[in-house]
Amino acid sequence: MSRPNFDALRELHDCANDRLHIHSPTIQQALVNHQQERWVHEISESALRILDVCSSTKDGILIVKQQLQDLQSTIRRTTVGGETGFESKLAAYRLYRKKLRKEMVKWLQSLKGMKKKKKKKKKAIMESDRVSVVVDDNLMAVGNVLGEVRETTISIVDSLKSLLSIPRTKCGSSLGLKLMRMSNQGSVCELGYDEKTFEAVEMAIDDIGFELDCIFRRLIQTRVSLLNILSPAT
Repeated sequence: MSRPNFDALRELHDCANDRLHIHSPTIQQALVNHQQERWVHEISESALRILDVCSSTKDGILIVKQQLQDLQSTIRRTTVGGETGFESKLAAYRLYRKKLRKEMVKWLQSLKGMKKKKKKKKKAIMESDRVSVVVDDNLMAVGNVLGEVRETTISIVDSLKSLLSIPRTKCGSSLGLKLMRMSNQGSVCELGYDEKTFEAVEMAIDDIGFELDCIFRRLIQTRVSLLNILSPAT
């Protein structure tokens, strides 16, 4: 999967949110006259579903980062001859990593399942002769942007899922740890674990976290605007 154009998406999402804000009175009036609240509810719920995935992913990133930092600190202590708890911390990292990857599969399925629903909503709008042009322009724009946001979120979760498979031991995880326990000459670095590897993974995760945070903030603004538009109509 190619890297999304995050800058373009941020600009597009900002424009969509601005349109919701500027045209909200006109959209509200059109909703009252033409009874299109259900479609706006569905757009709002789509934004909420993406928000939930972003929030869960952000929480997972925080835990992974803490574990990576602990592993790096342990490697530094090992290098200077101090006591190490590397094996237990690595085991904890692997356990959480495995659990998080399973959760990510569920999140990806949820996001990908939104595509069919989006097509049905779009068809329903196009078949309605009573929807005003203003509502079509603005709400359809928001719906399209959320589709782009959804695809980008899928790409981000996929990228994080791949990052969580790094690093691997050079000689196999279980065998490597057994050899380290049996030999005084064994070292963390010899097993394929070094501070630079963990640093690289952490930096990549930081980049993912930054983009997720940008998406999260804009999605909150989108959902608040949609709920404000719906308030007088409900």
